[in-house]
Amino acid sequence: MLPEIKEMQKTVVAKTDSYALSLEALEDLLFIHCKVYKWNKTTKKDLHKALDKLLDDFKQPFYASHEINDNKHRKFLEMYKFNYYSTEKCLDGLYRQVWIKEYK
Repeated sequence: MLPEIKEMQKTVVAKTDSYALSLEALEDLLFIHCKVYKWNKTTKKDLHKALDKLLDDFKQPFYASHEINDNKHRKFLEMYKFNYYSTEKCLDGLYRQVWIKEYK
């Protein structure tokens, strides 16, 4: 079970014309968020590189919040090698999945 969410603040850690990656710290866990503005093969490749670099820089796993019925987002997480971690009840009363991308 994950710690209770108090207040988190997003910090942009990578930004291009095609995407933005930000991190939120929840106690000792890092949650990553990705906003894609323009999707193509180059964006897909650049995101892989950016995620790998961030993992090397932070040397810890990244977590992602996932709406359970969002198949497009699930495929996105799987494409970038995130794995299902747990299902949690959020402060708004809804259940969401947490996915993890391991640091190796």
